[in-house]
Amino acid sequence: MKDNKFNLFLGLCALLFVACASNDVVPPSFYACSFSNPLNSASHPKAEIYQGLLEDYRKKGLVGATLLVRDKDGLWIGADGKADIESDIDLQACNSFLIASISKVFTSAAVYRYIDKDILSLEDPISQWLDPIFVEEVKNADQAQIKHLLAHTSGIADYYTNAFELDRINKVNNDWSKEEVLGYVFGKKATNSVGQTYAYSNTNFLLLAMILERASGLSFEEVYRQEVFAPLGLTTAYYNERNPLPVGVVKGYVDIYGNGQFVESAFLYGDEIGIGGDGGIAINAFDLATFFEEMMKGNLISQSSLDRMTEWFDLPEDWHWDEFGQTESGFGIEKFNTPFGEAVGHSGGVDGFSSLALYFPEEDMTYILLVNSNGNAEGSEAEEALGLEVLEEMFR
Repeated sequence: MKDNKFNLFLGLCALLFVACASNDVVPPSFYACSFSNPLNSASHPKAEIYQGLLEDYRKKGLVGATLLVRDKDGLWIGADGKADIESDIDLQACNSFLIASISKVFTSAAVYRYIDKDILSLEDPISQWLDPIFVEEVKNADQAQIKHLLAHTSGIADYYTNAFELDRINKVNNDWSKEEVLGYVFGKKATNSVGQTYAYSNTNFLLLAMILERASGLSFEEVYRQEVFAPLGLTTAYYNERNPLPVGVVKGYVDIYGNGQFVESAFLYGDEIGIGGDGGIAINAFDLATFFEEMMKGNLISQSSLDRMTEWFDLPEDWHWDEFGQTESGFGIEKFNTPFGEAVGHSGGVDGFSSLALYFPEEDMTYILLVNSNGNAEGSEAEEALGLEVLEEMFR
């Protein structure tokens, strides 16, 4: 949701860690889960290879990780590490994780569903769907269209400001409204003129959630349920603004001091999820893979919407992720020109969680990695190295 703010926020929270950290112990039943359809990953011809890679790299700086691979030989999914260190509970492949900014693609899908119903249009001025005060106070809101929000080309400032970070540390209850959060960009200078260039901003997807609520007359969580979760049968997908953490979601951990010692981070992420369309979904790897696969095969949004979503444009160099070839983006989804083929997907990161979802349409292959820790260089390097080695094996 706000990877560019992560180091700053960890520095602030290091001061409060002793007072805020939680060490509740729960029984194994708290994390009990199963797949609705039995998966026989053990029969995959590369099962030992994928599990071995996962275990090797997990030990290089990750608390726990679930890996899902769909290659030419079928589906494999495995897990390694801990779902909960304090309770000494091992991670299972069916466990749910917070996926942070990957949630943005779910929001995009809901927008395109409303476009397919002729309720919204990519060319709609966002001022058509917002209260006048937001149009007046948010720079560029008077000119931006829905397509600019989806593509991060609105120039609207990111609400993840230092002021927001500090205020949420001091907030006792997680009861932010979208309108309150939007107030953090009132009067803030735009990053660029509308449509001029790409500048990633969580505010774009907060606004899309508000637009979807206005267009539908429903709560945003109900929009997710009706337009994305239910149509695809995503039984583990969860988003709730009153109770943002579902029962059984694995615990997240951060290495606050960068010394390899992880602490539970619910005191960091618990009060920032469930705000809007920029992040907050919890889901397991299988359902996350299903979402990308089914959407890209035309089983959720129309072909015309898929075509608009995947109109690619070049990213500014400072937004490149060279290891995975992320040099282009679209209107609500990201493109990865990997050494092995072209993929669509998104990455996600919130305090204690890191995730990457890639779908290769030409080959009908999928890569999902869900991790319940972050905050140190070793872990980030392990995630990247694991991804590249698994992709190489997938395409071998």
